[in-house]
Amino acid sequence: MKLPPPLDWPSAGIGPDEHFPPERRVTRENWRIYPYSRWAFQHARELVPSRVIRRSSNPRELDEALIDLGGLVLPDETGELITWNEFLARTYTDAFLVLHRGRIVYEHYANGMTAETPHLLFSITKSFFGLLAEILIAEEVLEPEAPVIRYVPELAESAFASVTVRQLLDMTDGVAFDEEYANPEAEIHQYSESYWTPQRGFGGVFEALKKLTARAGPPGTLFRYRTPVADALGWVLLRASGQSLSKLLGDRIWRPSGCADNAQILLDTAGHEIAGAGLNATARDLARVALMILGGGIVDGHWVVPPAALDSIAGGGDRALFAGAGMETRPNGSYRSQWWIQHEGFESIQALGVFGQRLYMEPGSGLAIIRFGSHPVGGNSFTDVIHHNAIRALRGALA
Repeated sequence: MKLPPPLDWPSAGIGPDEHFPPERRVTRENWRIYPYSRWAFQHARELVPSRVIRRSSNPRELDEALIDLGGLVLPDETGELITWNEFLARTYTDAFLVLHRGRIVYEHYANGMTAETPHLLFSITKSFFGLLAEILIAEEVLEPEAPVIRYVPELAESAFASVTVRQLLDMTDGVAFDEEYANPEAEIHQYSESYWTPQRGFGGVFEALKKLTARAGPPGTLFRYRTPVADALGWVLLRASGQSLSKLLGDRIWRPSGCADNAQILLDTAGHEIAGAGLNATARDLARVALMILGGGIVDGHWVVPPAALDSIAGGGDRALFAGAGMETRPNGSYRSQWWIQHEGFESIQALGVFGQRLYMEPGSGLAIIRFGSHPVGGNSFTDVIHHNAIRALRGALA
């Protein structure tokens, strides 16, 4: 596939208002399409209604021991050697931050982004709410084997009626849904109208979820990654906790992790917080959350996440079901509580979002990578191989 050049939005004449010519103007209709996305992913909260998640009053300081990666080389997806800077440009990087053994060792911003700029995280959002679900399970507020309709009876006529909370968490629920971004006719494009398109997405995701009635298989028999499942989980968390998702995330993860900047969560067409794709945050605050997780859930001697919650995620999901889903670029993996788990080699847990958002953590080595992007191709499998190669090269440089 021939990709467009990785332009920077400040020099490309792209913006949201009448000062820009129509062909360069970012709108509610085009903001997720390249090149308009180069501006929009750093400004999504200005295009779509959002709710603030307040920063910590006692931000965590981040130690630094910066290294130069300018001389690093790595193979691309074809095996051809490229430089580190070529890798950053070819993957349409907006931010790239590396933590190693508790310190920032590399930090890079491009495309007009800075350390203070929030970026839309897309499906990294799912993993935050998966972690919150595991916290509530550990505290016996949420019952993982309970049917979803115990918490959300409104889904009784949908395909979620026979599904458990655990099956939602691990995406083994079996609800039929096509999330092939490359297919313009896929259901995900119609479903996303409940997020972003008021004139066509009336009722928001809760109404859209009730309309999903087809099944791809019995619950617990197959793994398929689908965004509506995370939105159904968000609805469950809303009911089980009795709190808004922004309050739950702010009280239980954001402020206890010492996040220094406000985050935002986008609202759908009915004003509901978007659990599947709505979080906006800075790279440094994701680094603070990563440090909390790599530190066993403890910050300043206090538990933020119970050990049982992190152990549940790190243990992974059903590997056989994952292998049966055709994840060729993610071998020896599984999916657990909205996190991608790698079980062999350097074991890792990852949160991934379309268009290049990645949060990668290796608990054993203390390595964490936060990267934001605005890639023209939605699906992250398109760049999995080059990212695996970059992580391998980076690991060698740090060694």
